[in-house]
Amino acid sequence: MESNNMPDLNGVAKKTKGRQKIEMKKMRNESNLRVTFSKRRTRVFKKASELATLCGVDVVVIMFSPGNRVFSFGSPSVDSVVQRYKTQGPPPLLTLDLNKVHSTVDEVELHTHLHYLSNQIAIEKKRTKDLNHLAKAAEDQFWWARPIESMTDSQLDKYKMLEEFKRQLKEKRGNLNL
Repeated sequence: MESNNMPDLNGVAKKTKGRQKIEMKKMRNESNLRVTFSKRRTRVFKKASELATLCGVDVVVIMFSPGNRVFSFGSPSVDSVVQRYKTQGPPPLLTLDLNKVHSTVDEVELHTHLHYLSNQIAIEKKRTKDLNHLAKAAEDQFWWARPIESMTDSQLDKYKMLEEFKRQLKEKRGNLNL
């Protein structure tokens, strides 16, 4: 790794680039590719194990390394999960031939629902825009609805008088109810 020699907060030069975002494309350096695969493979297996434990599901992960070695993880075991998959078969959604000319009823329903939801989102976005416009118009028209910080001095004086008037009204109502 190339030395960066950028000063940190204490004025001491850093010797590495530190943690950086990696662009998602195949690595060209074979050595780096193997090391990265090895490290990430263990993380994937750990996540699969956590998923199996937390959710109580059967999981199998099978990977072929850059060197064509096979790595697998299974919970409770690879063989039991693969055997269960073979006997039950893949779920219907995975066996759909997406290249078919004719759509199934489920696909048509899904597309219809997606179109409906897209329209609802567009309607809600327009409603939000309209409400924001109305709120801005009301704020301009009804100065007392504005935040106190944005009021002018004369508006603040009027606002104080209104608050005093409200307090007096409440007081008179209280005396009438006695």
